[in-house]
Amino acid sequence: MIGFDKQLVSKVLIFEDAAAAQVKLKALCADHGLIGLKQAQHSAMSLLESNIDLGAVLISEGSSDASAGIADGFALARHIHLLRKELPIFIRREGRCDLDDLSAEEREGIAGAYDLEQPDSFKQLLDQYLADTEYPISLIRRMEEITHSSLNALFRDVEVTNELPYLVKDKLTYGDILSLLPIESPWFSGYMMVQSEEQPMIELIKDGRTAIDGTNADFRDVMGMLSEITNLAWGGLRTRLLALHPAQAAEETRISVPITVNQYKEYISFGTDRSQLCFKYSLRDIHGRLAPVTLYQKFIFNIRWSPEEYRQADENNVDELVESGCLELF
Repeated sequence: MIGFDKQLVSKVLIFEDAAAAQVKLKALCADHGLIGLKQAQHSAMSLLESNIDLGAVLISEGSSDASAGIADGFALARHIHLLRKELPIFIRREGRCDLDDLSAEEREGIAGAYDLEQPDSFKQLLDQYLADTEYPISLIRRMEEITHSSLNALFRDVEVTNELPYLVKDKLTYGDILSLLPIESPWFSGYMMVQSEEQPMIELIKDGRTAIDGTNADFRDVMGMLSEITNLAWGGLRTRLLALHPAQAAEETRISVPITVNQYKEYISFGTDRSQLCFKYSLRDIHGRLAPVTLYQKFIFNIRWSPEEYRQADENNVDELVESGCLELF
């Protein structure tokens, strides 16, 4: 399990040709918990068309792609916006961090501008468009730990690892199968989604790594396994959360939001632009015979989200444990 202390990460796709700007941008990404992905042999456009989670796209005024007929950063922004409308696009400018001098056509698809000589302009864009929701670290740790334990309980002879949690703005789905579960606590209401690929999971079942009889395993068994993962992870998390603050009848959520899915485009929308909190888990055969299974777990708090109330309950619980003698202050 990978721990972290200060911030979530997010993947951003970078179109930047100026060497000096690349150096400064790399430092900014490191400071703000961003994982920068840049074009390799002009493959960035195909990256946008592939199924990869992103938080934002960073371009510059001088960005171009002759092979695609893109002459400048503004044309590039319009092209990217057509491909991935949900992704915010930040454009680097020289000497200014606004769009006031641009025409409506040039502004199309651009969320905002920043100047590397004014680092605060970059941070403001991140705060506005990417880090738009605060996720308490203790809550994220609980999500990670309980899901990790659930996977270890459901699978035999596999090593469970996970990457750093991260935020995404896009609404892409991963793999062939998806499990979706409404989740609710005194502080939030939304959905938990678990996604994976069918064939590697079938191989694990056939090889006896689960409690399912693998003799005639097919997609139904995989769907059942994904449902079991979803239910066990949420059941454990819900128990931990309700121990902090038992739900009251008055706190029941009565609001619903439409969910739309385009299976052909591998796209799902929960009716909100809020960032999704994501965890990526890998199940690796300790004997090295089977292909690894990748699981994506995403939390979408599209109906209610009150991190301040959660934090207060969490802090109060720590105080109570100290007073009861269960914990000591170091």
